Amino acid sequence: MLSCPLFKDYLCEEDFKTSKGGACCFPELRVGVFEEIVPMGISPNKISYKKPGIHLSPGEFHKEVEKFLSQANQEQSDTILLDCRNFYESKIGRFQGCLAPDIRKFSYFPSYVDKNLELFREKRVLMYCTGGIRCERGSAYLKAKGVCKEVFQLKGGIHKYLEEFPDGFYKGKLFVFDDRYALSYNSDIVSECAYCGAPWDQYKLCSTSQCRQLVLTCPACQGQGLTACCVTCQDKGSRPAPSPTQNSFKEECDCTARRPRIPSELPQQALPPEPRAET
Repeated sequence: MLSCPLFKDYLCEEDFKTSKGGACCFPELRVGVFEEIVPMGISPNKISYKKPGIHLSPGEFHKEVEKFLSQANQEQSDTILLDCRNFYESKIGRFQGCLAPDIRKFSYFPSYVDKNLELFREKRVLMYCTGGIRCERGSAYLKAKGVCKEVFQLKGGIHKYLEEFPDGFYKGKLFVFDDRYALSYNSDIVSECAYCGAPWDQYKLCSTSQCRQLVLTCPACQGQGLTACCVTCQDKGSRPAPSPTQNSFKEECDCTARRPRIPSELPQQALPPEPRAET
């Protein structure tokens, strides 16, 4: 790829990341052209990836996080360490002291920023994601709001940080979107079994055929047949599964139905007033 003329002005050696894996994790190769690699739901013509936050190398980011964590009162700090991944990613691994939004999709991130805009006012934001791709768009969106002192992003994402600092300030596993589910660089376990609360960080798909949620259930609970993501799915799993159809394959369950689509991090009194209806 580096020798191909198509990529010579866009790629360099440090853009590539290596990790343990095998052919069984990557059964096929697809090459596609998309407007957005990771959809944010806003056209690149409106928020350009060419106007992102300031890139920090893993070493620079490490020093910034170290400075942030050394502060006695992080809540009063002028710095926010922002995880812009989905909740199930940050659940099994994250930077110490981070703000990890409870969102299911990156396309919810702009609405999350809008709803919690006051949280970022006059703040220095240190943003990170898996490999740096989402930060290109996410930092550009936050920067365009014009409320932050500065917006920084981790160049190469968590992946590059862990290559350099496997025992640094990132604790737990790194979620990846393939059959491996997660990569391990340290021995820290920051999540727990959904049923008994024992330390556990190895995801499996919900055992109910109509659901595609990920679930953390330890071997002891799996042995008791607790393999679904919630009570509703556990109950469905005890009944004969219907034939999968386009309408029934991805049903809503307790896990998705009870989670607010866009969570608020602000105290109730700090929320912006609701717009008045026109009469």
